[in-house]
Amino acid sequence: ADAVVMATGATPSVWEKLKKTGLNLQPPVPSLFTFNIKDERLSDLSGISFPEVAIKIAGTKLEEQGPLLITHWGLSGPAVLKLSAWGARPLAQQRYRFEILVNFLPQYHFDSFREHFQQFRSEFPNRKIKNYPTGPIPNRYWEQILQVADIAPDLPVAELPKKAINKLAEELTQAKFEVTGKSTFKEEFVTCGGISLSEINLQTMESRQFPGLYFSGEVLDIDALTGGFNFQACWTTAWIISESV
Repeated sequence: ADAVVMATGATPSVWEKLKKTGLNLQPPVPSLFTFNIKDERLSDLSGISFPEVAIKIAGTKLEEQGPLLITHWGLSGPAVLKLSAWGARPLAQQRYRFEILVNFLPQYHFDSFREHFQQFRSEFPNRKIKNYPTGPIPNRYWEQILQVADIAPDLPVAELPKKAINKLAEELTQAKFEVTGKSTFKEEFVTCGGISLSEINLQTMESRQFPGLYFSGEVLDIDALTGGFNFQACWTTAWIISESV
């Protein structure tokens, strides 16, 4: 053939064959995956979403903000998917067992939320804690937090002890969750790894070692955040090849 185009995506069998040619392949690991979490705070709340949260992987500098979704198996949504993309390799090294800190109210931190709550309590001392205006926090999740924190929903905010206020501040601004795994095999969206870009002439997407051999899309060591960027990488590299061929 005058030209051979490899557009095989994340296909392990193809990568194994390409290794035998001497091409440099970066080891593939999953990217854009969801977090498996078993926690009573998430129990029976599948489908509940949050418009904006901040998530940090404990012990690392990995942190992201965005919408969050509770699923049957844990947490998903753009915030989680973006975090899994940045952390694809380090999280694989940890065998997808790690701790995350979730701030459901990114405009606050622990101390500033306590100050905010104290001000609310002074203005509305007789308001029942179940009717506290949680803003972007869904009511069902707020009810779940009160239950887990062992706070009576009908308790007036003025009677809430300091320990309970600290617990609420922690649950809303730095809630800890233990991640015990990721999406099951083949449910990840993208693969990190593949043919190293140093092997490719990026003007044509042609192999530097083997003239006439071209690579497009996810077979290459490229992966992007959620939002259509991975599709665009496939289309763009294919277009470059078509122009070159």
